[in-house]
Amino acid sequence: MATIRFDTRFPGYEVLSELGRSNARILKARHLATGDLVAIKHFALNTDAETLRRFQRESAIMTSIAHPNIVKVREVQLEAELPYIVMELIEGGNLSQLIAGQDCVDVPTTIRMGLQMASAFKAIHAQGIVHRDIKPENILYRPLSSGELHFLLTDFGVARLHEQSNTLTGQSLMTYEYASPEQFNDPKSVGPATDYYSLGVVLYQCLHGCVPFALDDHSGIVTFMNRVLAEAPPALTITDDQSVNPFRELLQGLLQKKASDRLSDPDELTWLLKQAELNYLQANRVTPIPPVNTNSTQVAPHIQEPEKNVAKADSAEPLPIQERQLPKPKLVGLKLETVVLAVLLGGAALYYVFVGSKTRNSTKAEDPVGNLITNADSAGRPNLQEVAATRRREAEETARQEQIRQEAMAAVKSLRVKTTDFRVGLFGGIKNIQLQLTNPSTVTFSSVTVRVNYYKESGGLYKSENVQFSAVGPNASLTQNAPNSDRGTRLSCKIVDHQFSPPLDSLTNTMTSDSLN
Repeated sequence: MATIRFDTRFPGYEVLSELGRSNARILKARHLATGDLVAIKHFALNTDAETLRRFQRESAIMTSIAHPNIVKVREVQLEAELPYIVMELIEGGNLSQLIAGQDCVDVPTTIRMGLQMASAFKAIHAQGIVHRDIKPENILYRPLSSGELHFLLTDFGVARLHEQSNTLTGQSLMTYEYASPEQFNDPKSVGPATDYYSLGVVLYQCLHGCVPFALDDHSGIVTFMNRVLAEAPPALTITDDQSVNPFRELLQGLLQKKASDRLSDPDELTWLLKQAELNYLQANRVTPIPPVNTNSTQVAPHIQEPEKNVAKADSAEPLPIQERQLPKPKLVGLKLETVVLAVLLGGAALYYVFVGSKTRNSTKAEDPVGNLITNADSAGRPNLQEVAATRRREAEETARQEQIRQEAMAAVKSLRVKTTDFRVGLFGGIKNIQLQLTNPSTVTFSSVTVRVNYYKESGGLYKSENVQFSAVGPNASLTQNAPNSDRGTRLSCKIVDHQFSPPLDSLTNTMTSDSLN
């Protein structure tokens, strides 16, 4: 659209273009006083009382939160002819456009987006705010100078404060394909777990290229709702790309049908994303190990000795090096002293070539990659069997270190924690909580951190506490008390962090060194 220098609807701003339009219209504008580029969101059509209240909630939520992964609101004008808010302008685009342009988003970018949304969830859910409309269109991004993308959550137009009365308000504005099961069958129970389900759908789409359940014109809304409520999400299968395999456990936790069973803790989500990233890197890391061959005709080309110290392989005679270094003396016209001097110099050269060089080369020789090769032969050639043995030891060490890392990661996955005992008070509150941590592996952990979540009588999360187990040895089963809670009737516990003893790098080096001795 044409530039509007002065617009009575948005005084102090120069409207530059239209960025988008749905239930609201979004304009790109410039603040005349500062020159800053901004985004103005306003309702272009009828503004009824409910729409205005929803718009007011959005502005109040976004102005109350200052977070790097939430779009910042600069100004709110609800008394204007067309109520509007002014937000920071995010130049990049939204995740929906990114998915459309690539079919599937690459794994590192998907993980980065998931981690940043977990951080945003931690900020909004702590204030009792449920977004209720997590979808790719509401996740914006801006490119960084490093080439990475920075993601921000926006559009709280259908968000609801958790402490407000539970109504059906806003249900018609949700995006069905990203809606949680409880948004269909029990809207009054919508809570933070709803946002985690929707994020699970977004992550699924980034990795797989489509949503788990698609709403099409043939099946209809009723059939679609029944699938969301009853069917398990289709398996993540890609014929020639197994990069999504490390995310199966994470997505299963996010896409649970029951909100109480669903992964809904930002720290746990962060930890699982980092674990998935580690599994992805390990699955896609290729460590080529060169074949070891003791055949001298194949190994020899890798050893390049200077010609002055090496004899030809097919010759029994050493190279006449002294003839290149000292030209034959011409005896014609020379005095006797000159002849004697020449003979003495020639003898010295012969001694140096055949004795000194032999002594040096029989002691040691160094190959092109800096490996010390002992027991060189009399001609200065390295021992090819020793070269092959060195290569073999290096390959075995690399394979052993990788095996140790794989065993360590398997040990992490084998850790189990459960609640063995607790007591609920007559008027609520949980006391005498006992946690049991089991380590069935042969790996020792210096510490394991368990997150305990306490849930209120209404089902919402009341608080979380971390319990740390120290010196968790092989095949160990440890019991520890968790803090009491003055509210709540139900709790859950999950492992959120761990430390190896010794640290993994030290463990690898130590075990490798011991095995080689």
